[in-house]
Amino acid sequence: MKYYLSLLLCLTFGLSWAQPKDAALQDYAQKISTVQTLQSDFTEEKHLSLLNQPIQSQGTLAFNKALQKLRWQYQKPFENGFLIEKDNAYRLQGPVKTPIASAMGRMFIGEMLVWLTLDFDSLQKNYQITHEGTQITFVPMIKEHKVVKKITVWLDEKDPRIVTQVEMEEPSGDFVLWKFNNTQINPSLPAEVFQ
Repeated sequence: MKYYLSLLLCLTFGLSWAQPKDAALQDYAQKISTVQTLQSDFTEEKHLSLLNQPIQSQGTLAFNKALQKLRWQYQKPFENGFLIEKDNAYRLQGPVKTPIASAMGRMFIGEMLVWLTLDFDSLQKNYQITHEGTQITFVPMIKEHKVVKKITVWLDEKDPRIVTQVEMEEPSGDFVLWKFNNTQINPSLPAEVFQ
């Protein structure tokens, strides 16, 4: 799950590319690069072949580019999530904040920082990127990322700085869909948001 969340967040906040060749992608990249802070509600739907109905969760996220802070907080059906502060990551279980010190946790932090610093050169090395309008698809090209068949990101047509949906599909056909709403671009985020 950490891998999926890191990919999701990277794609959600890391779409500011170095020099994409496509004019539309270059335009999106320029607009997205103006996002310094972001706050949004989200709904997560896990569509698994073993289940008739998707598993649904709801939560909020907050991001501060300059401070390299990200809070991904599930609120329903359970309160949990994670917090990234520069080189540190924490698991959130209700009001308890526990450092993630495992090798997997450090790898997760490293991958998140690549995205939080908007390293599009890395994206182009690892993913084949195509788009139709504001729908952008990332297909992994390297073996380590083959647990994901493809990732599709939908940008808001009126304001492409806003990601409206992200779908992450596995080779099995199972997928996770995140829908973002009430997204605020560059709001003032008080310090307690990241506590």
